[in-house]
Amino acid sequence: MDMREKTNGVETSASKTALFHVVEALTEENMEKVVRWRRHLHSRPELSFEEFDTADFIVEKLTAMGYTVKRNVGGTGVVATFESGKEGPVIAFRADMDALPILEETGLPFESERAGLMHACGHDGHMAILLGTAQIISQLKEAFCGTIKFIFQPGEEANGGAKCVIHDGVLKNPDVEGIFGLHMIPELPVGTIGIKAGYLSATDDEFVIRVQGKGAHSSEPETGVNAIVIASHIVTAMDSILSHNINPFDVATLSICQINGGDAINVVPDSVEMRGMLRCIEKADKEKIRKKMENIARHTAQALGGESEIEFIPGFPSVNNDPALTKITMKAASQVLNREEDLFLIERPHMGSEDFAYYQEEVPGVMFMLGCSQEEVDTGTLHSPTLNINEKSFSYGIKIFTAIALEVCGLNSAEDR
Repeated sequence: MDMREKTNGVETSASKTALFHVVEALTEENMEKVVRWRRHLHSRPELSFEEFDTADFIVEKLTAMGYTVKRNVGGTGVVATFESGKEGPVIAFRADMDALPILEETGLPFESERAGLMHACGHDGHMAILLGTAQIISQLKEAFCGTIKFIFQPGEEANGGAKCVIHDGVLKNPDVEGIFGLHMIPELPVGTIGIKAGYLSATDDEFVIRVQGKGAHSSEPETGVNAIVIASHIVTAMDSILSHNINPFDVATLSICQINGGDAINVVPDSVEMRGMLRCIEKADKEKIRKKMENIARHTAQALGGESEIEFIPGFPSVNNDPALTKITMKAASQVLNREEDLFLIERPHMGSEDFAYYQEEVPGVMFMLGCSQEEVDTGTLHSPTLNINEKSFSYGIKIFTAIALEVCGLNSAEDR
């Protein structure tokens, strides 16, 4: 089949439809294999930057498909490159590889074989979908122009994997012009996606507040400075930051989730450590909140006779979907989904975080959420020991990724441009 024999708009449109029918057929033909790949990966989870067996498996499959493969990218990452030999755009698709330190409780026949480790965030599904997409593109290579990179990224859960592969040049030689990703979402049914242009997720900065008082015996409290009292005042004061300093239409959360201090019931403690999370959408809001937190911690402690310092551990930036690439993704998804209402336009950003955002600081990118809920059994939630994603969702992910590739790098799309 020669996908290049198109000359006018009518023929191009018809050929696109015919080609997508081929994509649908190939997806269904490959699904048994894709599910088998996913179950293998699920049963052998590995933590961030320890994805050695995972990388070996991915390299084996991609090599068998005929790809040029580079391994040890950013640590344990794998990148396969499809080069059409024809001038055209350079795009990338990304899947994350790492699992979590969670004891699985699904009871599935392919449950984790490694006690205390589990693919509890759907990364096994992400990898299977990207392998399935690579398989189809290798089978339809004459239909494409330009270059397509398949990025299997380590360490998403460790706050650094995306930065490591970027630093290792994954977006260079040739320079990637746009990157696409997806994430499993148990809250949506199979056959649906969620997407929005602009901010999709939040930042996730950790913070540590260290309070220093002065120890004393409880029979002589006047000789000391109770660090727990100072800490309690700081907690109460920080509750006012979001309500009085952030626009009500903006999105942010500030949570103090750990307080540790004191060693005995009859000793006034001299120190307390508090830990928590600050999540925002806008960078300007994050800087404003940080400054307020620093002032409250320092001045509250001083007013009560102690001292306090605060340390911020920066997390991921916000996922910020490029409007043009979002439109391309929605157009591609419309070919795949059964109904118009199966494409959910997300109204507000999710307060979770994703290191896909680091790619978007370098090149335009878009991430969408892929519905994967089970029909008659509990799906669980992300990062839970009972997460049990519906494998029927994989075909939708593969077809949408492939449709995106055809929309951007397809020869017919090049003629349309």
